[in-house]
Amino acid sequence: MRTLKTLHNIIFRALPQGSGYHYSLFLPAKAGGQKGVQTRRSIPNTPTHKPSFTIQQLFMIGIFSCLTYFVSAQGGTEVFEANNDLKRTIAKSEKLNTAPQLSDSTIEIPPIKYYIEPVHIDVDFEAKPIKPAKIKVKEPLEKLYRGYAKVGLGTYTRPYADIYYSSLRSKTKSWGVNVKHYSSLTNLKNVGTNLFSDNYLDAFYKHIKRNSTFYTNITYERNKFNYYGYQKADTLIPESYKNSKDTTKQVYQTVSYSAMYRHTARDSSKFSHQTAFDFYYLNGLTKVNELDFALKSNLHKFIGREEAGADVSLQVNSLKQPVYYPANITPLPPVLTSTQFGNTVLKINPYIKTKRKNFLAKVGAGIHADFTSVARFYFYPDLSASYSLFNNIFVPYVGITGGLQQNTFNGIRKQNPYVLENISTLYYGNTTMAYRNTNQRINFYGGFKGSISASVSFNLKAQFEKIGNMPLFVVDTMYSYQNKFNIVYDSIDKTTLSAQIGYRLHEKIKLYAKGEYYNYSTLNENYAWQKPNYKFSILGVYDLADKIIARLNLQVIGSRKTYSLRPVEGITPDTKGRYIYDLKPFVDANLGFEYRYNKRLSAFINFNNIVGKKYQNWTNYPVYTFNLLGGVTYSF
Repeated sequence: MRTLKTLHNIIFRALPQGSGYHYSLFLPAKAGGQKGVQTRRSIPNTPTHKPSFTIQQLFMIGIFSCLTYFVSAQGGTEVFEANNDLKRTIAKSEKLNTAPQLSDSTIEIPPIKYYIEPVHIDVDFEAKPIKPAKIKVKEPLEKLYRGYAKVGLGTYTRPYADIYYSSLRSKTKSWGVNVKHYSSLTNLKNVGTNLFSDNYLDAFYKHIKRNSTFYTNITYERNKFNYYGYQKADTLIPESYKNSKDTTKQVYQTVSYSAMYRHTARDSSKFSHQTAFDFYYLNGLTKVNELDFALKSNLHKFIGREEAGADVSLQVNSLKQPVYYPANITPLPPVLTSTQFGNTVLKINPYIKTKRKNFLAKVGAGIHADFTSVARFYFYPDLSASYSLFNNIFVPYVGITGGLQQNTFNGIRKQNPYVLENISTLYYGNTTMAYRNTNQRINFYGGFKGSISASVSFNLKAQFEKIGNMPLFVVDTMYSYQNKFNIVYDSIDKTTLSAQIGYRLHEKIKLYAKGEYYNYSTLNENYAWQKPNYKFSILGVYDLADKIIARLNLQVIGSRKTYSLRPVEGITPDTKGRYIYDLKPFVDANLGFEYRYNKRLSAFINFNNIVGKKYQNWTNYPVYTFNLLGGVTYSF
């Protein structure tokens, strides 16, 4: 009973005041038959409260109900009534924020002890000598000699001399003088007088600064020879012409001077330039002389990673040559008068070069002008590109270019020394010219180059050209006895297939081979006269312990078309009365050996034309058969 009353008071205090509820408490009767007592309590209702119970209050009510039921089940009931107007105030409760704490239980592992059973092993030791350390000692620079003299004598009584003298090693300047002589004192059989003499003198000076270089040289050349390309048995040639050496003699003397200045900017964003000046004067025995000078310059700078620049050149030529009458060729055409011709070419080639990793390209154009009595302007592309694959092992490339090539008498006679001294092109473009300039309208090429290994390199190339005014050599029958050459011009399409391979094993073996195949398509002429259909060459050097040096020079030249106005056995003339035939292919193989007694003295011997064929390099001009040239070289 006392317990119920206590619970009654607890619940009464827990109930909210003013909730408007009432409740009754029935207390069971005591043992012995006493009646139970019912207790009734009321909670006044106030307008400011609405009935609400918290979870705690509901929980207390539930516990009280269970206990009442349990007590009443034990026996009788007892009722108590209580009146209480007290207000109960419940203090606000706050939740305690208690963070959980982890208990770090560290288990201490006792150290593990190992026990190794000692075992004795017999070890044999054999001491070996230690190689001494190598010290790389830089060898002193090889001693230089100021000059050398190379002299020799060959069959057909051919003396040879080459003397050179220069400054010693220097970082800022160098100079030198070179003198050469080569001649023949014996004639070939069954042809006219064929003696020759070549003399050469050259002096140069070079000055080097940190960012610039200046180079200049002066040269003198004297070339004496005879127009011997006729048959002595030809009865149509006067005996006075055959027996006189002076009738076929020619002497060309040339004095040339050149200078070059190159400046390289230390800052790549600034302009770098190179300017060259070339001049020569040529004089011939038959009153032909030529004056020529050229000014060439290159200017470029880098804009970011691109190189922008331009090549500019001006070439001015003046030629004075004799005028012959065709009827007076016996014994030598007399010089009646002379004519003078001018030839000027201006070239401007702007370009931009760029490089991106393995890709290299050039974009440019050519603006060329030909000034005679009439000015002509030409425009050409200048495009090229290449791409390196596998670290330069395989490099494909392609390009398209073109340009105007100035033809001069000195340039023509260096190709063929037996050309006429009075070449002229009459009424070309309403003007009279000595030579037409060659117009390479287009030059398209492409190929592959690279290296198979560190010792082997190669280059495969295909090329197509459209050429206007290409000079071709034909046998002259108007001013000579077919022992001189005239020039005809034609427009030609030229296709070239070439292959090159090089092999180099340090300084011991050097080998280079090149083969070219040509195909010509002419506009006016029947053939590209005197032009071979293929060429093949091999150059090789073998050095045996720097004591014996062997050199190989081999050339194979294909057949060439030519013609004669005189009957040729087995040939039928064409509609123009020309007997067209082929000059046979030939092989020119030369082998030379040098024995070095010491660094200053050596001996050499050259075996020339070892095949022994008396081939014709030009129509009616046979060369020496097998011949020797030997001598000594001494450095001083």
